[in-house]
Amino acid sequence: MKTIAICNNKGGVAKTVTSVNLAAIFARDHGKRILLIDADSQANSTAIMRRDDDRNGRSLASLLRIPEIQRTDFTAAVEFGETVRPSAFEGVDLLPADVSLMDLDLSKAEDNRAWTTVLQTALQDAQDWDFVLVDCPPAFNAASAAALLAADEVLIPVKLDAFALAGMANLLQQISNMHRINPRLRIAGVLPVMWYKREQISAAERALRDAALPMLPRIRRSDLVDVMTFRQTPLIDCAPKCGACRDYRVLAKRLLQPTQTGEEASA
Repeated sequence: MKTIAICNNKGGVAKTVTSVNLAAIFARDHGKRILLIDADSQANSTAIMRRDDDRNGRSLASLLRIPEIQRTDFTAAVEFGETVRPSAFEGVDLLPADVSLMDLDLSKAEDNRAWTTVLQTALQDAQDWDFVLVDCPPAFNAASAAALLAADEVLIPVKLDAFALAGMANLLQQISNMHRINPRLRIAGVLPVMWYKREQISAAERALRDAALPMLPRIRRSDLVDVMTFRQTPLIDCAPKCGACRDYRVLAKRLLQPTQTGEEASA
């Protein structure tokens, strides 16, 4: 099993779109068993993938709030098992988010109010899935800390503009800090999203390469991604022939090749 955190501190860079579409493509195209964890209080992955008849009120916040006195490996496994449920997409299970995640910031985590190692603890012996994908929030908080502590790899979606590039150094420092606690953690690659042909975009891409960051294949800009969010279903169902869906299928195949680095993938 491999756990991948889809992470960037900047909003609007297709973390949810990437998480949902990779989960769906891994499951349908490659027959993989997937757990999608929504760690963002906006709960957009949850809105897309949750079943209409889901009446389970538990969420990631329920796990992070387990009182310190009750924190054991057994507690984590039991509560985790009761929180995960089937999604609306065959082959994908869901651990949903809700707005209560907003209350669990790092100051509370440092005060032992949030159990940031609960995902790491619950997943360490899990055998139910081939991939765990975590849709991280656009901030470094208790939920993103829990994701990075549990993850084997970080996938960084980037919209190639000046603002995204300016925040990259801070994000990389945060990942480096978490690597000290979770030595397994590595960067799977930087994923250019909403890509289109323009000199400024190419220049930003070159800047990332010059910084020796591993690069993954581009995801082209497509208006059908907005259609996906309105229909609340992955691109593989609502727009399988669009450029973005084809690109996510290429990305999924590359991520299934564990010995291939991001630089080799983008060559």
